[in-house]
Amino acid sequence: MPLTLTDNTTKTFSLSEYKSGLPNLRKIANKTIGDLQTESGILIFPPKVEDTDDDIKDHVIFNLTEDDNSFSIKTENIMGFIGKGETELNICSRFTHKKDESVSEQKDFFLHYMLEKVCHVNLSKLKSTQTKDKIFDFLPYLFPKYLVAALSQGLYKEYQNKKYNDSNVRGAIDVNRHIKLNIPFNAKIAYKTREYSFDNSVTELVRLTIEYLRSSKSFKHILLQNEETKDAVSKIESATPLYNRMNRQKILSQTAKPVKSPFYTKYRDLQKICRMILLREKIKYDSSANKIYGILFDGAWLWEEYLWTILKKCGFKHPQNKKSKDGLSPTIDGVGRFYPDFYKLKPDTKESEHKAQIILDAKYKNFDDKNPVAADLTQMISYIHVMDAEEGKFIYPSANENQSYCQLLWIEKKCLFIRQPSFVHRPQKLYFWRQVQVV
Repeated sequence: MPLTLTDNTTKTFSLSEYKSGLPNLRKIANKTIGDLQTESGILIFPPKVEDTDDDIKDHVIFNLTEDDNSFSIKTENIMGFIGKGETELNICSRFTHKKDESVSEQKDFFLHYMLEKVCHVNLSKLKSTQTKDKIFDFLPYLFPKYLVAALSQGLYKEYQNKKYNDSNVRGAIDVNRHIKLNIPFNAKIAYKTREYSFDNSVTELVRLTIEYLRSSKSFKHILLQNEETKDAVSKIESATPLYNRMNRQKILSQTAKPVKSPFYTKYRDLQKICRMILLREKIKYDSSANKIYGILFDGAWLWEEYLWTILKKCGFKHPQNKKSKDGLSPTIDGVGRFYPDFYKLKPDTKESEHKAQIILDAKYKNFDDKNPVAADLTQMISYIHVMDAEEGKFIYPSANENQSYCQLLWIEKKCLFIRQPSFVHRPQKLYFWRQVQVV
């Protein structure tokens, strides 16, 4: 039973029509991203929610309320697909193309466009595929992001049992094998040992996925999208000289359990996406298994990262709280740092002076019909004062076609505070074109 909604909306369903799917919805409803992180059938983007500045792990996927004859689902910033058994919930962006008030997840150009820019993938090629499974359609072009992220922790290595037959003994002598191989005496000794190896079941799983994508006409271009991805693929190939595609089932069996090493935490998500790509027919599991499956995107994070692909070319900085990067402090000793989403320094200003020309606060919220809440306003006002900024703006996706639409709010010290829709909704063919206005 599929249900399709858009983000940041509330929709009511008739209990008589959708009663069969309600028990499964109750198992998913009111859960946060953090609650579902450990589910083997769930893939969450961004890969490492703990590394993000926003508390993504605390974001609720959707809320469910019930009464006698109906139930309502309220969505927030989370988009994607999630289901249990035969019940599936599709959450599109609120800008998805609508016809006769019905939502079409195949025409969610805005989500596709942001993913294309953030993941550096040409989705026009993927849209021509005939794959019916919507979830599987997303996985291949997310693979490079997870691969590069995992390799940032180094090539995965683990202990492997090795057998040798030479004169340089480095382990326990294997008597039976020695008698079999070295009699009459030939100056060699058979022995076995445990040693670290880059060629293991996890790297073999990644190699298996790479070869699968390379053999596909629809997906082989993904491995060639940029130099970073090419370099990552080359490292995996060099680390797996013993790769044999005939060992597919053996590799899948050996990687059924997630990586446990605390030094390679990002390989857990890479391992998960590899298995989901290779076992695409089993992503949803059979209904008897009754597992939760899906792929979820945090709209707020995706929106902020998409903006960064544009604003970094315009001289803006993008502070990162978790990495303590580019933060600002109003004190001489650097105590109490601020982390606005984006800011541009005033001309001829030293970076240490922290004087901003403009501050931008990225919000995925719908400000077309309502003003920012008090907490958002207070945060922006504090940024303006701390950085002696000339102006501050919310920058958010808008469905308003009028580019000149804006509101001005004067605050003390004659700082101009502007709330302005910065993007224009213009679907064209298979793309969602947008024009950025940054003063």
